[in-house]
Amino acid sequence: MKKWNIQKRLLALVLMAGILSFLTLSSFSFYGMNTVHREMEEVGGEVGKAGASFTRNLIMYQMKKTLGEVSKSRADFIEQEVELVRQDVKILANIMTQIATHPENYKPVELLNPQFDPIHNTETYLTYGPDVKRNGLTPELEYEIGIAGNISTVMTPMAKTFSDYKSAFYVGSKHGWFICSSVFPNHQGPLPFDESEFFDYDPRERPWYKAAIAANAPVFSDIYHHFNIGEYQLVSCSAPYYDKNGVAGVVGLDVSTRDLYKIISDITAGESGFSFVLDEEGEIIFCTTQNKELVELLSGKDLRQSPGQSLAYAAGKMVKRQSGILAVTINNEEYYLAYAPVKNIGWSFATLTLKKNIDAAADNSKKYFFDQIELFLRQLQNEFFIMTLAAIFLLAWWLHVMFSTSNNFSRRLIAPLHKLSDGVREISSGNFDKKLNLKTGDEIEHLATCFNAMTDELKTYMANLTNVTAERERIATELNVATEIQNGLLPKDFPNRKDFELLATTTPAKAVGGDFYDFYFLDETHIAITVADVSGKGIPAALFMVISKTILNNFAVSKHNSEGLAEVVAAANDKLCASNEAMMFVTVFIGVLDLETGEFTYVNAGHNPPVIYHAADNHCDFLDVKKNFVMGPMDDIPFVEQKISLKAGDLIFIYTDGVTEALNEADEEYLPDRLIAFMNKTDCRADLQTLLKNIRGDVAAHVGEAAQSDDITMFALRFKGK
Repeated sequence: MKKWNIQKRLLALVLMAGILSFLTLSSFSFYGMNTVHREMEEVGGEVGKAGASFTRNLIMYQMKKTLGEVSKSRADFIEQEVELVRQDVKILANIMTQIATHPENYKPVELLNPQFDPIHNTETYLTYGPDVKRNGLTPELEYEIGIAGNISTVMTPMAKTFSDYKSAFYVGSKHGWFICSSVFPNHQGPLPFDESEFFDYDPRERPWYKAAIAANAPVFSDIYHHFNIGEYQLVSCSAPYYDKNGVAGVVGLDVSTRDLYKIISDITAGESGFSFVLDEEGEIIFCTTQNKELVELLSGKDLRQSPGQSLAYAAGKMVKRQSGILAVTINNEEYYLAYAPVKNIGWSFATLTLKKNIDAAADNSKKYFFDQIELFLRQLQNEFFIMTLAAIFLLAWWLHVMFSTSNNFSRRLIAPLHKLSDGVREISSGNFDKKLNLKTGDEIEHLATCFNAMTDELKTYMANLTNVTAERERIATELNVATEIQNGLLPKDFPNRKDFELLATTTPAKAVGGDFYDFYFLDETHIAITVADVSGKGIPAALFMVISKTILNNFAVSKHNSEGLAEVVAAANDKLCASNEAMMFVTVFIGVLDLETGEFTYVNAGHNPPVIYHAADNHCDFLDVKKNFVMGPMDDIPFVEQKISLKAGDLIFIYTDGVTEALNEADEEYLPDRLIAFMNKTDCRADLQTLLKNIRGDVAAHVGEAAQSDDITMFALRFKGK
């Protein structure tokens, strides 16, 4: 039996549906009308109840979600403000470091002194610590302060950008002087100062100074009061700055917590709701409620110790820097507490909204929905009969028209599907240039448009995929070649001699790295060794490594016997600087061992101090090294040459900072103290391969599952004597 096509099936279906509908409606119209009406009333009632409950629950959910989103957005805004403060402090520290490390580029600047001069908003002024006042200004210190005064050209404009905040920009030196630019919003005339600021204020004793020195990075202090701030509390962000000798002092920025309070004071959480900020100790820093009873109940205590279990539990979550919404009870009132962390400073922001207010809003929505359902059922009852009569007449007319038009309609409906099917077959065969041109104005036209878009995207995707695949293969090939070239530049054939032995290993953090080692004979009795660490990682560091290694080797061979090791390093540094437009640098330890006498001459250019093993005492110490500058960024720098005498069995262990700064999963460094402790408890008389394997194993035990953060190079040289 031949099957019907879609057109015939559609025609038969339409006719059958029309006839059956007509007969059914004619035979059971009265019965159906009553039955449907009764069931609509029953279903409408059930739907009304279910819909009202659903509406109430949805309103509750949306209001809780909104509270959480408001809390998170406000916490993020506070965090953004805090991050802007951190960036300003970094800028100030960088500029102060530039002034301190290059004083020759600046002229002394005289600053105002609040002890003698009136100080106005944003003006930069200078005070001295007690020991400076006691011992007086030396010419050197006076010159240092004059040069540091150039920071006023930056500090005063930065302070003006904080004109709406109670704030202060400042610099505290390790020598006791203090430069500051303060902002008192809306203050007219000279700024107020406490007399203790003239005589007793020592920046080195302040918490912000000690915290920045200890962290050696930008850090936020705990909230504290200042001499002349009155009711204001401050949060300070401070960071160390440096001169040529290391840390020279600390720069900082104070911001009033009252200004941060303004950020959250406009949050509406119902007539009885309020917002607050919790610190890391579980205490409320500031709160928007005007209810004195609540203020007394919540302020000045660790909320984690609150007698109310729900509030104590929520405070514990907030201190742990989590976010969420919890139901809490405060003073016999039930609230919804929405909280989110202010990540960069350790605070947590929260809003409290009375539960009964949210319940009332949800109940009102439920009642409104239920009333609308009842109104709908009444209207349905009035209109049902009229609609039924109209449907009967419409159905009769439809049956009359349907028979004459259904065949043509079905044919026109099926025609686009045939065209679509033919086009899809051609596209699936691989002809992505095929376009389907169907103008039906319905889903079929939309489907054709989607197929056209799909073919364009597939064509573009195939082309891009081909290009990307080729580019990835090219990059992978070049990296493999670069790795092989770099490995080939490092010596692998270690001498097997009776008077000395040496061994080195290197493990780059990427495919190629910036660490390198080298050894070569200057003559029959002198061997030169080098261990270096180029700034950065990857291809740029590898290229600079090759240049540094080649220059050091060339100058050592050509100049050592005539001019000494310090001159070799100085000449190599000048050569590196001549073509170092990228301002990269390299730390270098280079030494020459006299194989007859055991005399070891060395120069340390900013590298980690090596470990020396004394065989006679069976003990390890760090080798004494002078503080020479790194090679590469600055020419005409003198380098100091040092010498020691090695005894038979003594060993020099040289390494890069990838060893001592190896990070574990908690971002904790391996540190030099652990290295020297391990080497003192391991067998340093073992063969060098075993010794380096043991050290590498201890570093790996510290790192655990953390990814390697830097290139790791280890070099061991043992003098055996004759």
